[in-house]
Amino acid sequence: MARRSILGGLLTVTTAAAAVAGVCYLFKEEIKETKTYKDLDEKYDVDKKIKEYSKKAKDTAYDLKDKAKVAAKDIKTKADEWKASNDDTIFEDDEIIIDGDSSEERDYVSILADDENAAEEAKEAVADKTEEVKDAVADKVEEVKEEAVDKVEDIKEMVADKAEDIKDIAENTENIEMD
Repeated sequence: MARRSILGGLLTVTTAAAAVAGVCYLFKEEIKETKTYKDLDEKYDVDKKIKEYSKKAKDTAYDLKDKAKVAAKDIKTKADEWKASNDDTIFEDDEIIIDGDSSEERDYVSILADDENAAEEAKEAVADKTEEVKDAVADKVEEVKEEAVDKVEDIKEMVADKAEDIKDIAENTENIEMD
């Protein structure tokens, strides 16, 4: 009955995926030594691409984190200035530096409502690029996972055949009479 419900089906799929992942982990060195894995890795450079995309994602995340910290400090400083001021036009020319070291290379984001769209667009562009990288990595991981599942099935069949051979040998040795 549990398998017929959505939660039971989800539990079944999750358990199966965990079992396959566990078997793949146990046999990861053997899988990496197989011709199929080597051919796929040679053809698609799966390991290299996973490392490359992972590094890009981490670098982007760290850069965005650092920029956010700097921007937060700048905003806090500006907020203190704004609190101390009684001038209504204090927001006219204020800008917060988001990126770059020299004034020629800096990107400025105005804190006025008109320029909030530019900041939102930049944020969306980063989110889109991150999603593209994540999708590419997920696709490559899925391809490797499918190959690993196939290889695990082959290994299971080979192990079953070997176990059957050992069982036959054991039965034959019991039937041999010692003189």
